[in-house]
This record gives sequence, C-alpha cells and structure tokens, in this order.
Amino acid sequence: MTNTLATAKYEAEVRSRFDQSHSRFKTEVTRDDVRLDALRRAFGPVQSGKILDLGCGKGRFATRLIEGGASVVGLDLSAAMLAEAKGLNRVKASALRLPFRDAAFDGVAAVEVFEHLPSVMGALAEIRRVLKPDGVVAIVDKNAWSLNARRPWLPNLAIKWIDTYRGRWMYPVGGPVRERWFRPGAFAKGLTSAGFEDVGVTYLLGPEESHSPLFRRLPFARLMTLWSARTPCLVGGNRP
Repeated sequence: MTNTLATAKYEAEVRSRFDQSHSRFKTEVTRDDVRLDALRRAFGPVQSGKILDLGCGKGRFATRLIEGGASVVGLDLSAAMLAEAKGLNRVKASALRLPFRDAAFDGVAAVEVFEHLPSVMGALAEIRRVLKPDGVVAIVDKNAWSLNARRPWLPNLAIKWIDTYRGRWMYPVGGPVRERWFRPGAFAKGLTSAGFEDVGVTYLLGPEESHSPLFRRLPFARLMTLWSARTPCLVGGNRP
C-alpha cells in the first residue's frame, strides 16, 4: 500500500470514528479551562489576529478565542462535528492538506488533535506554510510520561493500554489507527526540525492534579502539555 493510500485509509477511519461518536463530545469549554488559558498565553498579541483552529471539532475553543477578539477559521475532518460548530467559518479538510494560501494566519491552535494524525511532521509543515512570519503555533496534547491524577503510582499510558484492550478507547485494537501520546522533548525537537523557532514546553496543571502536591511540584508528571513556537521573522524584521 502506498503512503498516499495508507494516509487516506487512516484519515477515513478517524473521520468515521468522530462522525459515529460525535454526541460524546462537548460543545462548550469553560472560560477558565487550563487548555484555553494556555492558548491565550501562547498567542499573546496574536490572539486578536486571524487564527486557524486545527481539528476544531464542535468549535468550543474557537468560540472562546472569538470572544477574545480573534477571527477564527475552524477546520476538521468530521462533518458531524463541524455541523455543531456555530458562529465561525468552518472548513472540512485534512490537517495534511490545508486548503489555504501561504502565510494566511497569525496563529494556529491544535487542542488534542495531533494524537489523531497520521503524520506529525506533515501537519507541522503545513502549519508552518500557512503561518505568517513570526506567526504562533500553540499545540496542546497529552504527555506520554504523565502519571494518573487519581492513581499517581500508575503511568497514564498503562491505563490507556489496558482500557484500549478492554474496548473502552476510541479506536479498536487491530485497526488502522492508534492514538498516540508524545514525549515532550521529542515533540519539541520535531517543531525545531520543521523550521519553528522559540520552541517552548509548558506542563499544564489540570483540575484533578491541582489537589496533589506531587503534580504541583513535578510538572513533568502532568497529563496535558503545551508546545508553542514561532515561524521565523522576515529578513531584517524585528519582533516586538
């Protein structure tokens, strides 16, 4: 099977799974959600610019970014998810083939999206292409080294593996898709390899984790991670 056919099969499975299970996903996110706060801090002044919400789902993060003054375009593979995304421009497309011109956006957000993609580097290349010089990418996803908030003696990946084999996870065992989690340092190196600068890693303290001294003192044990980076400035350009 060629890479193109394998990618098409992979994306078709992801699309089908989200179309079938769309009712499980929320339509709103609270204003104090740690992931939303992470996006806002990463974007800074860019927050009032034009932002692509990659894998926007039902548009819950996009809606909050719009409230903050941004002009947001939401993109997703799933028609069922997009049908419930109200109040923003919506595009049904792949993260690996973004239907936008070069340098079209000031920022790109991706919240728990990369774990479903067939090619991390392919998506990063497309994000860099559609970002303006000095544009910001903010990616929130799961830390492969994290510990479980309720049972901190257990790695989250171990629980995910057990639940997968019990049929409690989104993708079935033996199917073409396996949801991936990321080692923070390795993902940061991927951003650098894709041509991004000022790469940063921030471990987000979730509500359940905030009650435990372990997670307050050991950020690298937290589940959610923000990777932020910028595209290079134009030659001779200066950052504010």
